[in-house]
Amino acid sequence: NDTARSAFVRALENFSLLGTGRLMEYRHVRCVQTLLRLGRDDGELLGDSWEHVFRALSEVSRLRQLFELMARNDRAQAAAVERRQRKLEEKQRRRDAADAAIAAAASGDDGNDESGNVDADDAISVESSVISDASSFFDTDDESLMEDEMDKRAIDEANARSVHEAVPETLIDSIYHRSSSLSVPAIKAFVFQLCRVSRMEISGYGGHVGSQSNTVDLTAVHYRQQHTLLSGHDAEKGHYNQPDIYSLQKMVEVAHYNMDSRPRLVFADIWTTISAHLTSTALHTNPAVATYAVDSFRQLSIQFLQREELGVFEFQRKFLKPFETVMARCEHTAVKELLLNCVDQIIRLFGSDPSTEKGMGSASRGGGRNADDSLGAKQYKDTLRSGWRPVLNVLGLAGRDGDDGIAKVGFKMLTKQLRQCIAIEKLSDGVASLRKASSPRSPSASSIAMRGERFVDLIDALLMFVSGSREDMSLLSIDHLVTLSNFLADESIPLPLVRQRSSSVGQPIPLKKVDETGPSGTGSQELELWWPILLGLSRTVGDSRQSVRVKSLVTLLAIINQHFFPASKDGSGKPVTEAVATDTIDEAEAKGVSTPPQHGDLQTLQLIFRGVLVPTLEHAEVNAGVGEQTVPPLPDDFEHFITLAPLKSTSSRKSGRQDKSNNTSWLDTTFDHLMDGCVSICLRSIEIYKTDALVEEVLAMFNSCLMSDSGALAVRGLRRLNHFITEDMPVESITDDTWATVCHMLRRCLTVRGLPGQSSVSIDIFTDKSSGKDDSSGPDCNNDEIHQKQEATEIMSEFVLEEELLADRRYIGGNAVMIIGSLLGNRSFVTSMGLRWYLFLSTGLGRGIKEWEEAAKILSMYPPQTPLSNGAISPPNYLENALYGRKYIVRFMLHLISKEDVLDPDISVKATMGNEKNSLGKRSAAAAKILIKEQSEALLSALLQKESLVGEDASDSLQSVAEECRAVEVKRMTHFVCELMEGFSKLDDARLFALSGLTPTLSASIQSTSKNVRSAVHELVQRMFEGPLSDRVKTKGANSNVQTGKGDQAQTST
Repeated sequence: NDTARSAFVRALENFSLLGTGRLMEYRHVRCVQTLLRLGRDDGELLGDSWEHVFRALSEVSRLRQLFELMARNDRAQAAAVERRQRKLEEKQRRRDAADAAIAAAASGDDGNDESGNVDADDAISVESSVISDASSFFDTDDESLMEDEMDKRAIDEANARSVHEAVPETLIDSIYHRSSSLSVPAIKAFVFQLCRVSRMEISGYGGHVGSQSNTVDLTAVHYRQQHTLLSGHDAEKGHYNQPDIYSLQKMVEVAHYNMDSRPRLVFADIWTTISAHLTSTALHTNPAVATYAVDSFRQLSIQFLQREELGVFEFQRKFLKPFETVMARCEHTAVKELLLNCVDQIIRLFGSDPSTEKGMGSASRGGGRNADDSLGAKQYKDTLRSGWRPVLNVLGLAGRDGDDGIAKVGFKMLTKQLRQCIAIEKLSDGVASLRKASSPRSPSASSIAMRGERFVDLIDALLMFVSGSREDMSLLSIDHLVTLSNFLADESIPLPLVRQRSSSVGQPIPLKKVDETGPSGTGSQELELWWPILLGLSRTVGDSRQSVRVKSLVTLLAIINQHFFPASKDGSGKPVTEAVATDTIDEAEAKGVSTPPQHGDLQTLQLIFRGVLVPTLEHAEVNAGVGEQTVPPLPDDFEHFITLAPLKSTSSRKSGRQDKSNNTSWLDTTFDHLMDGCVSICLRSIEIYKTDALVEEVLAMFNSCLMSDSGALAVRGLRRLNHFITEDMPVESITDDTWATVCHMLRRCLTVRGLPGQSSVSIDIFTDKSSGKDDSSGPDCNNDEIHQKQEATEIMSEFVLEEELLADRRYIGGNAVMIIGSLLGNRSFVTSMGLRWYLFLSTGLGRGIKEWEEAAKILSMYPPQTPLSNGAISPPNYLENALYGRKYIVRFMLHLISKEDVLDPDISVKATMGNEKNSLGKRSAAAAKILIKEQSEALLSALLQKESLVGEDASDSLQSVAEECRAVEVKRMTHFVCELMEGFSKLDDARLFALSGLTPTLSASIQSTSKNVRSAVHELVQRMFEGPLSDRVKTKGANSNVQTGKGDQAQTST
């Protein structure tokens, strides 16, 4: 019964009076003895009651320590009395000799006799007083005194004498020693309660919850602060004021007893409890307590690592994991120094054998290494397996520490491990023997395999130093990463694990192909070693320090170009192509062609783009608001008639590259270099592998930029995309799929993100708002209409809020129009993409103009709530983007009507005649006609609408635009209409007839307030009616008359 057991053990503890400050009698001491015998003989049955046993043991230890201090003090006082007695005897002897000499010289001198007698009496009296003091000290009779007559010090001293006589040390030790024979549930309860009591001791907690001993000021810490024997003089007081660590010491002993006798899975559960308590103790605010906990970790680790690692259980990593927590969270420099020393000792005892590392760091070995090496037997060398990860992580965490000394020590130790891991001299001497070794269990091959287990962890530790706050160490760590990459790329050095497995196969190793490098292949295994380097450098590209991120980017691109492309050449000097990628090594050597490295193929480059290079752009969006940001550029011919044009110093050049001399932001210092490097890799892959597979990866990077919330990043990506298509890529190598991707990306840039789709509902809301009417409570308004209006209002509010937060995305539209205009204005690009994608972009521009005007209408009703600060540049208005787009849409329409096969009436005949290259087909021509008609009608309708707004009161209209701004807009649109009408007038009658569907719109445009527009439209309409259109009208009239006559005759006959 657990309740009965707990009640019995607790009663024994309470009757023992331990920790209560009361005088212990014989019956109380008997309770202590009974309680401790229960722990020794019946520990299997105690369970949670171990807490009371350990609390009693802690108090017994304190009393025994007090008795030892009392005995030491007694011996010191007795020795002092003895020394004083000897001095008095010596003095008396000298005095007697002097008196005898005087008596012999002057016999019979009475005065001297009296003096001598007086001195003798004084000596006898002093001796008797000393003896009486000594006897009184050793013959104190505490039992004759009552408890009420004794103070706290006397009571505690009496209790110490009683406990020391009744409780032998062997009884206490046997309780902890017999823990190794307990069952698994019993040892778990034993360790848990021991850790609990130890935590109570360290925190100064005196008893269980609700006990009166918590209020008594006689616990270990508090008593030692008051008791004179334990406090002593000032020098010793600071030592004895430390928290009690008796249970902590015993816990370490228990771990030693059970480590070798328990199965590893069982001890792993025990270690979970012990390590949690030791970790919290190592993070204690008291440096002495933390130091002891770290030293306990060291002792237990050395004992545990002497056992060989079993398979894939990774007990070493779990055992050494607390080292990382302590290094990351500890605040005491001295404790961290001790922790680094512990790690150094573990490496020297259980790491690589120093005898095989000639010349590797011998100058850094100090005195005392021989003593440490003598502690570990030679069979323990190279036994550190999964423990490398926490050990190297501790060294890496030192780079993030705020103390320079800790960082320097950690970096020095990590550099030494780098040299030992690579072991250049050893590998260069024994490479021949390693290649001949067919068994992976050979001594040299196994040592290489052991280094391979810590290779990735070494990279992670270096990356911690790269991300640290010390720039010099960060740059040196990047250099070390380059060294490791060269180690992986060296074909003469057996690669850990990967090449060892492939060397054991008796067949020739085929060069990796794009479709044969699977997850289980050699390439994927080797890529596992490359990937941490590449991914770590990719993350470092986002560092806030310019020098670190630039060097990381340069290193990353250099590694990819140097080690992931077949750099070898044949006799003709041409690079190795994929034509030899299907040959084996022996076949390639027979042909005289050097084979590419194992890690260089097209599929690997695709993985690098998707997993390493593309995620790098996340730093651009994250750091978009960090540092001094320049205003996104606008085209040089962009017209501002509502907002103010930015100064020339704030806008960029036409190439999109800004002046970086005074700007350290990520976009200005890193983006162009990153994209240039990615484009270079893409072009090089096209040259070597004769495929444009990486073009899609580069376009995916540009698409990530265009979809970003940062307008500056989107404009950068948009302009760099234009440079990639127009200058980097040869026109003849741009495929139709590439044009499809590019055109969809550009068309997406012309849309307004989050624009409400129900424009009719929006206009109704605007009308109600502008008129000041609220008929939501009227009789004709039902609940559905109210709900629809509320939903539409919420959509509007979200759109306006997003526009206010992401206002710089308005710069995208103008730049997209400029790039589309440059592409569609170049004959070579138009020929390459064809009429299909020409019409696709033109139609997208027309829809974009419509969306921009709708967005401008919404924003005019909901002006921004946050005003611009002084000196801030306002983003372009959507009406300005729409006007700029109309400028180019007119050019595109004029280009279309100038093509002979667009407005040709006989296009259907030409389309069916065969395979002419310039024939566009009936479908494309019909789409072009529809585009011309729709955009012409949209332009003329917009002109009439905007002319009607000129001169009206701004408060009565939906357009909150100044009068002079409207006049400028109408003037520019008038010019566009006149330019379009002039282009129509240059058409011959046959092609003009194809645009006869515009006649109603042109007739309505005669109402324009512009004389030039009226005259141009009048001439064009008059020409249509006088030319082919008039013949068509006459033909239709004649046909209608004939039909009418036939109908009359039929009716008459009936």
